[in-house]
Amino acid sequence: MKTLIKKVCFAVMLVMLSLTACTSASAESIDDVLKDCKLDRSNWKVVEWFKAEQFVRFYDSTSVTVTGPGRFDAVIYDYYYGNDPCISDCKLQGKKHYHSEKWGFNTTKSAGTLRSLATKDLDENIVSSYDIPSNMQIESELNKNSFEAITMLKIKDSLKGDKKFAAEPKATADSKDTIPQPKIKGLVPMPMAIGASNGEWTYMGRYISGGSSSSILEWETRLHPYTGSVESDGLYDVYFHHEHYEQPGNYEGRGCCVFDFGGHRFTSNYGCVLKIVPLNHNGVPFNQSGQKYGTILLSTRGGSKGAFSVGIQRLRIFDNVTHQLLVNIEDRKQLNGNFQDYMFHEIRENSPYMNAIKMSNCPIQPYDGRHG
Repeated sequence: MKTLIKKVCFAVMLVMLSLTACTSASAESIDDVLKDCKLDRSNWKVVEWFKAEQFVRFYDSTSVTVTGPGRFDAVIYDYYYGNDPCISDCKLQGKKHYHSEKWGFNTTKSAGTLRSLATKDLDENIVSSYDIPSNMQIESELNKNSFEAITMLKIKDSLKGDKKFAAEPKATADSKDTIPQPKIKGLVPMPMAIGASNGEWTYMGRYISGGSSSSILEWETRLHPYTGSVESDGLYDVYFHHEHYEQPGNYEGRGCCVFDFGGHRFTSNYGCVLKIVPLNHNGVPFNQSGQKYGTILLSTRGGSKGAFSVGIQRLRIFDNVTHQLLVNIEDRKQLNGNFQDYMFHEIRENSPYMNAIKMSNCPIQPYDGRHG
């Protein structure tokens, strides 16, 4: 009986060893992972295989451009090969695909600037893309354990022989690297004059939230200019982008039909994109990651059917540190809820959207009865 038990135990051990050997032999390798990846490996260099996140990061060696001592730009691709989620709003979730980003790196300060991002299918067809406006490209310090910091150091190793990259940066008082820091004592002045332009954005001034809201539309409606001079919570710097155009089409920020009707200005169609930057109680933009602190873009449009009303078409939130897209909502019901802004005229009159209409100075056309 003892002999039989020993034989059975020995057989079980052999089976377990066999299974272990088979598992080891079939373990996933990077060559297995990249079998469907179509990138030309002579140009695209592997940075690292992030197994837990199920993607392989590459950089395009032909895109690396030294822009100064310790500085370079580069294009990065993340090849997602698994079924795990990559980012919440990715349209290729669960399929093999690429996320592309263009970065500017400053190795002296261990900092980076995100310039653009895109999602592409296996054949590199663009599914979605976004070029970050220059005034929103903010250099931020990189966490030493972040994907971006790992990428920066990998590319840096390939530039050891570049004289321009290795040169000592000039230390001057007016260096572009020198960013004046506001004194955090009392309320910081507004960053620019109201009505001034910063690239494609026109500054509308400082606003303050108007209490709890049931939807994004109601929240925007209740924002109103802040005229105080003391610190306060719920502050925002607000900008808008608008293009004059009689018919709105499908372009965010475009569209205005303004008519002279019996001596009154009659606005039947107006579209703009609002940029809303959260501030701390001193009036300084947050230097923290997360949806709560991110820069908000609201694509907004209004029309007139007896009473002029406004609706939000799209909400985007960008991280203040990484500048990555955190939120992208286009569901009108989710954004606007059941809130009817025209029922709250006294609240909305000084909202960012209504003030954008006033500041845009849309051309007035003769009324011919076609609108309204």
